[in-house]
Amino acid sequence: MDRRKATMDGYSILLIVVVAILSVVLLPYGFVVIPILILFLLYQSLLRVIFQGPPVRSLVLDHPDYQLIHTMNNGVDVYGFVHYQPKKSDIVVLMHGWQSSSEKFFERIELFKNLGVHVLSHDMRGHGIAPDTPEWTAGKVMQDLKILLNQVDKNKVKKVHFYGHSLGGFICLGLQNERHDGWWKERQGTLMLESPMTAYRPIFEELSSKFSFMLPWMKKWAINGFRKIHPETPELTWEDVEVPLWGLPKVPTLILQAENDNRLGRYHYDLLCAQDIELHPHLLQTLTHSTNRINQERDLLIEKWVKERIL
Repeated sequence: MDRRKATMDGYSILLIVVVAILSVVLLPYGFVVIPILILFLLYQSLLRVIFQGPPVRSLVLDHPDYQLIHTMNNGVDVYGFVHYQPKKSDIVVLMHGWQSSSEKFFERIELFKNLGVHVLSHDMRGHGIAPDTPEWTAGKVMQDLKILLNQVDKNKVKKVHFYGHSLGGFICLGLQNERHDGWWKERQGTLMLESPMTAYRPIFEELSSKFSFMLPWMKKWAINGFRKIHPETPELTWEDVEVPLWGLPKVPTLILQAENDNRLGRYHYDLLCAQDIELHPHLLQTLTHSTNRINQERDLLIEKWVKERIL
């Protein structure tokens, strides 16, 4: 079951509020509970903001060429869309960005399919067909994706390539960390990143901008909350959620970066380009951060990469 671990559920919070109110009414000095209750409710509210999922659900892919794959991760439904070529081939695994979905990725999925490779697209929790989650983390998505990859027909696959946009790029980079393994790791071919997120800190600081005076406490609460949600990372620090510690590719990596990225700016791109790895970066003038279902400049570079590096 996907239960809350860093935050309390609504019933527990309601019970605490009721007890606090009764204390104020019935106890001689019960009024001292009021500021404590206010601080508690503020703490819980901010934690929920930190781990909230997407506020808007994106559309679900519905196309006869793509088979829906369904599996489970600890009681949570995990979904993907796959298309196999008639013969054994490489596969490209696509990861969309925040508030996106496989449906919004459709033209890019079709581009790879029409070039002659298998494709698998995963809808993250709270996106597309995937269920909501009470506490959203990139760690949960990576766990889901690894389980989904086990549903792929390995006998049809030569090498595995990843394509990630924005947050999806962050997920793909995280999978490069040595703590993540699977059959796909041994067959990994290349990595393709479109305007990728490479660090969580600037995203978190933007998320917390309305409460900037509380940023040091919120950063501590966020890390402690993540450790509770993911006990497998008990020593996690803020340095662990940005490259290089988050994950660095050991395979050739294509970067398709919007030159004027109105969402992430250039910080994430520059951070990745500063690493000593095999990168093939491109700054694209016509590309924006999102709403680029079709972009000729980007799509031609993808086609060139597939023909030279994959086929």
